[in-house]
Amino acid sequence: MRAFLNRSGLPGRLIPAAVLGILFLLNAPIRAAENTATILRSVSRGAREGDLTSIEPLKNLHDNVAADAVVKMIEDKKVPDAAKQKIAEVVAQWPAKGGLDYFAFYLRGHDRMSDDMLRFYADLGCAQFKPFFLGILAPLRNQQAADIKEPARCALALRALARFPDQTDDAVSLIASLLDDRFPYVIRANATDALGNIKSRRGFVALISLVKDGVIGEAAQRTLFRLTGQDFGDATKEWIAWYKEQGRQAELKMLSLDDWEKHRQQKKPAVAAAAEPKEFSARFYGVEVKARHCLFVLDCSGSMAGERITQLKLEMSNLLDSLEKKPKNTRFGIITFAFEVEGCLSGHQLLPNDPVNVKRAARFVEKMHAEGGTPMVAALQLIATKVLPGSDVDTIYFMSDGEPTDGTPEDVLAVVKKIHEDFQVKFHTIGIGEAIAPANAAEKKPTLLKQMAECTGGSYTER
Repeated sequence: MRAFLNRSGLPGRLIPAAVLGILFLLNAPIRAAENTATILRSVSRGAREGDLTSIEPLKNLHDNVAADAVVKMIEDKKVPDAAKQKIAEVVAQWPAKGGLDYFAFYLRGHDRMSDDMLRFYADLGCAQFKPFFLGILAPLRNQQAADIKEPARCALALRALARFPDQTDDAVSLIASLLDDRFPYVIRANATDALGNIKSRRGFVALISLVKDGVIGEAAQRTLFRLTGQDFGDATKEWIAWYKEQGRQAELKMLSLDDWEKHRQQKKPAVAAAAEPKEFSARFYGVEVKARHCLFVLDCSGSMAGERITQLKLEMSNLLDSLEKKPKNTRFGIITFAFEVEGCLSGHQLLPNDPVNVKRAARFVEKMHAEGGTPMVAALQLIATKVLPGSDVDTIYFMSDGEPTDGTPEDVLAVVKKIHEDFQVKFHTIGIGEAIAPANAAEKKPTLLKQMAECTGGSYTER
């Protein structure tokens, strides 16, 4: 046998092959790591470019290396919001072990995270993060409005919790407590919407008490309809009677926002109440202005010269005159965009409704004149980054006679959608002389201003 092996040379051939096999196995992790790194570089590059399809391979890389890369992409200011949302959708499919547990660990070491990371956690929609978001809201119970420095982050926590229909009674009570009018609008609005997604009757009483509220009354009515299938509008007595008779045992319908919209379209127009609403109510280009904290964003570009700018100044002057008879808790502001973006504000805050500020605004309006381009994007970005974070704006009245000169209509819509998502602000838009698609057009594309109103739940008016 030994002679056979010596003659055949098998040991000489087998030993090198075995060594190569061992080396191959030892190098496999290195090759896998290199492959992962290559894929992650491609994903990161595609995310920066806004290529959503390039993010798909991330779903198969649910380890700590991939998770670390995800954090860097979310924190990267060059990655657009749409790509970050896509990343969250993909990561939400990772397994709890060896994937999402990395982000649970990340939370323990990052009590204070960026807005982008907070939004990412909200978009993940993972139940294991519920205590984290409840922890953001819990301190609000004992805070005064002036002490709430970042209401948009609290609103984001509410939107995260709205993803989970099953909540403890304490959690529902906490969310319902945030409907109180001492809280900023963005918190109240998101708390109202969150209750519409939660399987609980504990919010009924708080919601019924607000159906006449001038700021979130319509939202309270919408949420009650989604939960109960009932619609008594702002008739508080009818809601109370219904609650006493069957509300405590009422079946939770859990209807969608689409169900509400269909219901609204089918519902006969309600007869307007004869009494003036409690909140600020007037008209701007024929549009009813009913808001507590409103911002007027006005196009003063060169194309507004002549009769258009004269009419705009008249509309604003009449509006300011009506403020004298309105509640003192009304706040307002004006932003114009033309050659540059200018504002009549207190720093970046809305103005209190008092004679001094009304006269100040009147002087601002009188000085308005038509010149320059139409920097819509710049105006909206200023509003999103400077005005809204520190002001309790619930409605924006946006007037223009054209499209942006500092970007595309898509750029404008992207900022508008983000404003609505972050602050629950509704846009009522007024188009001055906007082009109307011909009646026989095969496809009528909505104008930019109409799209702005539609995507935020506001109204569009053409003058």
